[in-house]
Amino acid sequence: MRDVNDARRRFLKVCGKAALSAPAVAAGLSVPYSWALEDAPRTRLVDASGAPLKASALKVHENWTFQYPWLSVPVLMIRLDEPTVKQALMYGKGAEPYYWPGGVGPDRTIVAYVAICAHLLSYNAPEVSYLTYHKARNRLTRHGRAITCCAHGSVYDPAVGGQVLAGPAKHPLAAVVLEYDKETDGLTATGIVGTDLHRKFFRAHRRELRKTYGRKDWRRKVEDTTIAMPLKEWTKLMVRC
Repeated sequence: MRDVNDARRRFLKVCGKAALSAPAVAAGLSVPYSWALEDAPRTRLVDASGAPLKASALKVHENWTFQYPWLSVPVLMIRLDEPTVKQALMYGKGAEPYYWPGGVGPDRTIVAYVAICAHLLSYNAPEVSYLTYHKARNRLTRHGRAITCCAHGSVYDPAVGGQVLAGPAKHPLAAVVLEYDKETDGLTATGIVGTDLHRKFFRAHRRELRKTYGRKDWRRKVEDTTIAMPLKEWTKLMVRC
């Protein structure tokens, strides 16, 4: 019975977000995308061999990662088991509204978020990754189908724009905008929407980022392609809480 009630609450929550977006559009209000990076590159996702990544290669509920739009900025990508809403109205830092475009792929189930926590900028790295998605309930707040930052316990909903479900974070994760090509089954990263965190991130973690990615490359933007792979193959430790 608990699972049925949770599913019902989740459905109503998603419907509520969709309902919030509809009146704004109907009333002719201008709520733009809030681009966290104006000159973000168009970058195709490829696998470890350099071949274009197929959306069909993503297993449901599996954590994937790639770097975008800078070499040192990690992204968490997930294929959910249900379609996401389209054009969800979100509220960033300072309650500034913006639209999250929703999931992509054949069933609108593929989502991606910058893997930097909106609380204190904990992030995913080759040595250890603090932000992971799990279908099962976490032990901190008992939320399932959620992204949890195990550094300080912030919990986010990947199906609704990375909005905060629990914990100390005050605004959603920044979302990576993906584009899906149904003819090739390919995926392309085209931008970031949400609260701009990269400047604070670079200031806070400059030393370790330079050590991990190189003194010159840590601030280098990715270009035409970026390698995507399961998170467990990229990081030594996926923290679970």
